[in-house]
Amino acid sequence: MIKKLISVQNLGWLKVTATVLIWIVAMTYLINSYGFDWDLALLDVTVHSVVLLLGFILLENIFRFYIPQRSQWWLVVAVPFVFVLIGIVLSEYILKFLISSQLDYIEFIRFILPMKGVFLFVMFLFWSILLVFNGQIDDQLKTKERQEKVQEMAKEAELYHLKQQLKPHFLFNSLNSINALIKSQPEKAREMVLNLAEFLRGTIKKDDQKWVSISEEKEYLNLFLDIEKIRFGHRLIVDIQVENDSLDMKIPQLLVQPLLENAIKHGLYGMTGNVFIKMNFFKDGQYLKITITNPFDPESAPTRGAGFGLEVVKRRLYLLFGRNDMLETEQFGNIFKVDLKIPQLYGESIDH
Repeated sequence: MIKKLISVQNLGWLKVTATVLIWIVAMTYLINSYGFDWDLALLDVTVHSVVLLLGFILLENIFRFYIPQRSQWWLVVAVPFVFVLIGIVLSEYILKFLISSQLDYIEFIRFILPMKGVFLFVMFLFWSILLVFNGQIDDQLKTKERQEKVQEMAKEAELYHLKQQLKPHFLFNSLNSINALIKSQPEKAREMVLNLAEFLRGTIKKDDQKWVSISEEKEYLNLFLDIEKIRFGHRLIVDIQVENDSLDMKIPQLLVQPLLENAIKHGLYGMTGNVFIKMNFFKDGQYLKITITNPFDPESAPTRGAGFGLEVVKRRLYLLFGRNDMLETEQFGNIFKVDLKIPQLYGESIDH
């Protein structure tokens, strides 16, 4: 508490020094007004000021390490009272020792002794209450900081878990397709293995805690589409449009890929013929907007696992921004649409 009061940053030491000087001058003038010399008055005020300061320091050391509970609030009164008794005895002994020849002043000291005791008790009691409340506030702030750190660690752990789920989810689908192609179309299976290795190499090398630009994300999407086109052939047609002013905008790595994979599943399973999927990236104020549209058969049964990508992306967005309105879906006719918006924190480093 004393360190805070004499902080160099906000010139606290200067304010405390000025207050102490004003106090000494005022009390010295008051005692002098009773007809005593300035040197006696200054000596008296100095001794009692030192006693007061020592009491403040001792009280701070006591209540810094021990904060009374509600049932022990009597200590906040008892400890200052004990300090008053010790302070009065100590100050009176020192003054009598220093001015033993000044009998009239010694008599004056005895006369105002009760007033000094009340003053010291009020000051020590006020300081004790202030220290206890300050200690409780500090404890609450530390508890809050610990809770926030635990929540942050839990959030980062869940984000990491979600991102790790995406890789094997996509990998297993690709491996199943490779297995199906090995006998019938070994060259395509080989090409798919190479593309899959290139895709995984890029995702592994990339730091999971950093966001990537749209141009980088588009490269990953193209690698992913190369793999999917081997699986589904000419039926899969994907058009990715990126506006120039959004090329340098940032996005969490692999956030869009599960949405595109979900669109492919919705579009290709349960339908015949070519499937046209469209993806747009564009800037809208402080947001990066992404829309994905794909056809689907509203009468067909839901594809197994088709909602995995949507749920993972929704959860990641909530963990990153604490909002549930970043991803929206809608259906009109046989078209399924996903709208995604990502806030851009310009001038700040974006992680997670």
